[in-house]
Amino acid sequence: MANTQIKELFAGDICRRIEEVIKVDQTDEAILREEIGEYVLTDAIRGHYKNILRSYWETPNKPHEGIAIWVSGFFGSGKSSFAKMLGLALQNRQVQGEAAAEIFADRASDTELKVLLKQISEHIPTDAVIFDVSTDRGIKSGNQTLTEIMYRLFLKSLGYAEDLDLAELEITLEQKGELEGFEATYREMFEQEWDANKDLIAFSLGEASAVMHRLFPSRYQTQDSWVQAVQDRADITAGRLAERCKDLMGRRRPQKNLAFVVDEVGQFVARDVQKMLDLQAAVQSLGRVGRGKIWIVVTSQEKLTELVGGLDDKRVELARLMDRFPLQVHLEPSDISEVTSKRVLAKNAAALDTLRDLYSKHSGRLTANTRLTADIQLPELSTDRFQDLYPLLPYQIDLIIQVVSGLRTQGGATKHVGGANRTIIKLAQQLLIHEGVKLAEQPVGKLATIDQIYDLIASNIPSEIRGKIAAIKTEVPHPFAQAVAKAICLLQYVKSIHRTAENIASTLHPAVGADSVLPEVKEALRQLVDAHKVRVSDGQYRIPTPAEDDWEVTRASFQPKPGDINRIHADAVMALWEPRPSHNLQDARTFKGGLTFNGRSVFDEDIAFHVTLAERGAELERQATEARSRSQAERKAVFWVAGLDEHVDRETVEVFRSREILARKERAAKTKDETSLVAEEKLRLRTHETELRRLLREALLAGSIYFQGNDRSPGDSVTAVSQAASRVLGQVLPEVYDRFAEGAARVASKDLDTLMTNENLRGLTPIFAQLNLVRDEKGQTVFHTETGVLKEVMDRIENKTSYGETATGRYLADEFEKEPFGWNLDVVRLFVVALVRAGKVKATSKGTTIDSALSVEARNTFSSNNLFRACSFQKRVSGTDINDWLEAEAAYRDVFGKQLPELQASVIAEAIRREVGEAEEKLHEVHTTLLTHGLPGATVLQEAIDQMRAIRGGNEDDAILTFNGAHKALKEAVKRASELAAALTEPRLLDLKRARRALDSHWAFLDQEPDLPDGLRPKAEALADMMARETFYRDIAQIDQHATALEAEYQARFQAAAAARTECYQQALATLHGNPAWTELNEEQQLRVAAPLTNRASATVPASATIPFLRSELSACPQHLKAAVQQMMELIEGSRLVTINVGDFFAGRVETPEQLEAAIGALRQRIEKLLGEGKKVWIQ
Repeated sequence: MANTQIKELFAGDICRRIEEVIKVDQTDEAILREEIGEYVLTDAIRGHYKNILRSYWETPNKPHEGIAIWVSGFFGSGKSSFAKMLGLALQNRQVQGEAAAEIFADRASDTELKVLLKQISEHIPTDAVIFDVSTDRGIKSGNQTLTEIMYRLFLKSLGYAEDLDLAELEITLEQKGELEGFEATYREMFEQEWDANKDLIAFSLGEASAVMHRLFPSRYQTQDSWVQAVQDRADITAGRLAERCKDLMGRRRPQKNLAFVVDEVGQFVARDVQKMLDLQAAVQSLGRVGRGKIWIVVTSQEKLTELVGGLDDKRVELARLMDRFPLQVHLEPSDISEVTSKRVLAKNAAALDTLRDLYSKHSGRLTANTRLTADIQLPELSTDRFQDLYPLLPYQIDLIIQVVSGLRTQGGATKHVGGANRTIIKLAQQLLIHEGVKLAEQPVGKLATIDQIYDLIASNIPSEIRGKIAAIKTEVPHPFAQAVAKAICLLQYVKSIHRTAENIASTLHPAVGADSVLPEVKEALRQLVDAHKVRVSDGQYRIPTPAEDDWEVTRASFQPKPGDINRIHADAVMALWEPRPSHNLQDARTFKGGLTFNGRSVFDEDIAFHVTLAERGAELERQATEARSRSQAERKAVFWVAGLDEHVDRETVEVFRSREILARKERAAKTKDETSLVAEEKLRLRTHETELRRLLREALLAGSIYFQGNDRSPGDSVTAVSQAASRVLGQVLPEVYDRFAEGAARVASKDLDTLMTNENLRGLTPIFAQLNLVRDEKGQTVFHTETGVLKEVMDRIENKTSYGETATGRYLADEFEKEPFGWNLDVVRLFVVALVRAGKVKATSKGTTIDSALSVEARNTFSSNNLFRACSFQKRVSGTDINDWLEAEAAYRDVFGKQLPELQASVIAEAIRREVGEAEEKLHEVHTTLLTHGLPGATVLQEAIDQMRAIRGGNEDDAILTFNGAHKALKEAVKRASELAAALTEPRLLDLKRARRALDSHWAFLDQEPDLPDGLRPKAEALADMMARETFYRDIAQIDQHATALEAEYQARFQAAAAARTECYQQALATLHGNPAWTELNEEQQLRVAAPLTNRASATVPASATIPFLRSELSACPQHLKAAVQQMMELIEGSRLVTINVGDFFAGRVETPEQLEAAIGALRQRIEKLLGEGKKVWIQ
């Protein structure tokens, strides 16, 4: 076996000529004879023929309307050959002196089939019109109906003119017995034969009109009278087609049946409801009128049920189309393997034994090494299939079918690779004998591989892909790289087979007994991906497109700066920080861990974790030493240091590149390819981000954690960063919040309610005793205010107000939330309200003083978190004394710059109320201005106004004490109001309004522009920041400067867009005026035609116009010019001008030179006819 070559296995001559393309309209008798002689009838195909021929034979005795045959099969399944052989057999034409039906019957080797064909030939003589609807030169434009196409080619087959008007003339003259006279007159006038020239439409229409004028001068008074009268009036309908077929066959083919064989009808009518309805009407009419004497055979890639089911239209006529095709043939893929094995790969007797032994010895290994995973069931390997198809494997037949079909649907393939039992047969032969493969000369055991198949069909693959694969040989060193790339390229055309490393290795398996090449394939794939020769997505590989190559080149040009690297690492650590590290201390409050990364605060929480990343080595050791030292000085924070390596660096660069290219390309993506690249890049970004997070997680868990100089590094059992941080929180919280236990309780709403509703303190909830807030005093429950937590809160209130500042609920909540307390808002509020209930503290809320915790105002205020935070608290005293008056006098002088007339409570209170009242009016005016213009800072003034209302509304003691406690805040508010009043003049308010407009309107547009000048974005960000500050009025000059910069940039782009539009439309006007036809218009027509261009050519642009609008106007300029030129031509030419849309003649794909020539020929024929009718043609 080792010395036996593969070519010795075959029963036939593997070098004989095999026609690669089957054309249904082929007329060369030698080729037809060869095609019929080579045709292989499988059992299934033989059965289909017998069913059809039985029905055809029985029809004359039992006439019926079921005369339509639908032949379907995937692209290249042999449906064209099937239909063509049927048409030739029915027509029984002579082929090199033999009857086609007899040749076919001999080839079929079936007695019943032979008898049927003989009976049909003798008793039902048939004429056949066989054509391919996608390439026939008689087909004019893409909007023709099948009815018209069939009629034209039927007329041509009977010898009538191809043009319907001329054919109608011939038919009418023939009916009247005047056709011979017409031909004789034509011969006399033009010294030519009518039949030889009638299809030269540009001349024959006019010549026929002249002959009609000569023959019938009273009816056609001028030489062009006839042609003007008939212009495109010879319309054809389905009913008229059937009637004409019956009548004209009786005239020129009497006693004969008629059979239409139409190839590629499915593609012609697909997804076009009107064409489907036309097909239905044609079949129905031929059946109704012909009653079995007119048949139609059509082919389609899809079954009729699939084609009709794929339409959204549910009209009953389409459903009836199913009934119009009682005979339906579907050719299966299994037939192709049999055809291939019989025509090319048939083995001799000795070869069968050899191959059986070979398969028996290696079947297990061969099956394992060539197994493919796919979304469909592929043919399995067996002894018989191995013998029939060797050196191909069963799955390769299906694979080649799908590759060839994929090449066709994606363009770039020529017709001669367009079919399975056409191309696969040829490919099987070429794999054996082609100079570049010569598999036939290899020893038995060698297998066909997908890269060899690539080499044979490479010319049908786009040149840019071929060039890219050719260059791999020198650009990627691995010996398998180019073969792997070829395999990927072909597998891309097969949607059902996965392009995994395992499948690629299976398609490259070199020999029956060889080891798997999977290790070599994987390494080659790695090198190809690194060299950007192959892309991988979801575990599947593919050859990148030019757009993808450009994408990769652009992406690889991005290099991160230190700031970019820091941001990417911060994002990854932030993700690892979720869920936020937390610890529930004493089952009373959950504390969370904050994050400060590389010195920048990310999350502010109860315990700060300072995370630092450093390159491994000396830098990491230095950072660790510094972190331990800082932890000894900053004793309330945790310090965490981790090392970085080259893997982290590489993933960081990849994340940056993905983010950067998405930032530049995502928003501008419009086409399907662009959006696909964006989607794939997002997936790649997620992959790299996930890997970066994994690497940083491992680095952090292997890093060092320090608290107060002690090592708290995570143990081996910890698997998550958040988990490690939570464990550290549990260790350090008791040391940081060492007074938390004094307020460690979960306060419920009922606890606060009892405090503000129960008049007897004995009815308080247990939490008050738990927190040591009450004690027994001679049998009475009293609050414990002299020591403990209530004393601590009271001291904070007194200390704050002693400096003339306001002790608000917000201040107290924030103060006691910090270390060493850590109390939450509910606990702090409970303590404060307890002090109010104890008579130690009074509150002020919205200008109202609250002395009693049992009042309605107290319940309304203290039950709301927001009102409690806004509320201010002061120590409650029974009256004022000289010390309070002296304090008030100093505060009065500090706030208002005046001296009190005398130190007496009533006088002091009255003076304070008067001044506060005047100041309140000014504050209210400024406050209103801020609210009206949407400016920040109104909250600060509102708090001061509330305090002023409380001072004016309280008694003398309250007025004095409240003023003493809040005078610093009031002074600051008065000062701010004065500054605001001075700053917010009318011009300045207009400037601020302009700045707001620049930020909200201009910047909203500019922010989307890709080419902003350096420094503009920081100015916009600074403007937004300043416009949000309470102290914005101090930066008005800078605000105006930044706003002016935004306005200037916007105006520059506005003017550029306006100028570009004006220039474009002025050039369009010049082009219009320079058209030779322009001078033929009168002044009023010129104004009307040019109006759309003139209106847009003006340099004056409305202020309300936007830049996107101006740019859209610029893009639309060519269309406006085109419309103006067309309008001008219509005004000049009137009805003589006919518009032709070239797209109508190129409907669908153009895949072959034949289709291109057919479309161009149809266009030329249409134009020639119009010119012959005296028309002028406008092409668009």
